[in-house]
Parts: sequence; C-alpha cells; structure tokens
Amino acid sequence: MKTSFLIFVSLLVFSFTAYAQTATDRDKGIEVYRQGEYEKAAQILQESVKLEKKDRLAWLYLGASLVKLKKDSEAAKAFRKTNVVYKKNVPVYERPLKIISKPPVAYTEAARRNQVSGNIKVAVEFGADGKIGFAFPFQDLPDGLTANAIDAAKSIKFEPAVKDGKSITVVSVIEYSFSRF
Repeated sequence: MKTSFLIFVSLLVFSFTAYAQTATDRDKGIEVYRQGEYEKAAQILQESVKLEKKDRLAWLYLGASLVKLKKDSEAAKAFRKTNVVYKKNVPVYERPLKIISKPPVAYTEAARRNQVSGNIKVAVEFGADGKIGFAFPFQDLPDGLTANAIDAAKSIKFEPAVKDGKSITVVSVIEYSFSRF
C-alpha cells in the first residue's frame, strides 16, 4: 500500500514537472519569437510540442516562427495543429489584442459559379507596432477566395495586446466562412 502511494505521488510530481516545463518552454519560445530570433524560437517550441502535443499556443507560435523562416510547408502543418482546444496556462495580458475592424471577404464570381463553400483559416501576426506582420493561409478554398481572404486579413485594423506595460506582437487565427446560399 505504501509503495503504491509512493509510485502515485512520484507520477503526479513527474507529470506536474513535465507540464510546468512545457509551459515554461512555450512561454520562453514565444518571448524569443517576439524578440525576432525565429530559428531559436522554432527550436524551443518544437521541443515544447513534443512534450505537450495539444498546446495550441506552442503550435501557433511554432507555425509563426516557421513562416518567418520561409518554411511554409512545415508552418502549415504546425498551424493545422492549432485546432485542438487547450486552455491550461493561457497567457494573460493587461490588455488583449483588440480588433477594431475586420473587412469582409469578397465572394468571387468564379466561386459563385462553382458553388464553392467552406472555411479559410489564416494565421495572422498582429505586430506590436500596430501593423500586420503576415497573413498565412493554412486552410484554403479555390477560385480566388484565399487570395481575397489574405487581402482582407492584411487590412484588419487593431490595437496591439499589452503585457508588462508594453505593446507586444500576438499571433492569432482568423477564420472566414463562405456559403453558396
């Protein structure tokens, strides 16, 4: 009985330590990303997602790092992992990112003719300077809809998130939906 209890406590401590290390690595990777050290951020975040495969933020910033490194195929794979729901240890900002205006996406004549419907997901870097850093589609649609979604995402007006009294860069996923009707 005593041995079982010790094993249980040991596993519990190990699990907590592994989780805490993952969150710490993720946060360090995000901070390194914000400093513009994309190669280093990618390395840190790759290790983080190995330990916690469902950490949406780690996948999101790993994808962003890979976009900055021009590794588009790998970035798309990382962004696709952001569909998991992971709400533990989410960073808290003094003021979160605030989208002021999100222009609509024009439905093209070709898409109308071909009755295209579905969703486009675009990873967007909202810069600390109030400018869009990148708009990277990782789930797309044909007939010009993806190009229009990228243009719309690049035209988003926003107020940057604030952490420790300073504006910070944040990466987020924007989704555009299209219906034939």
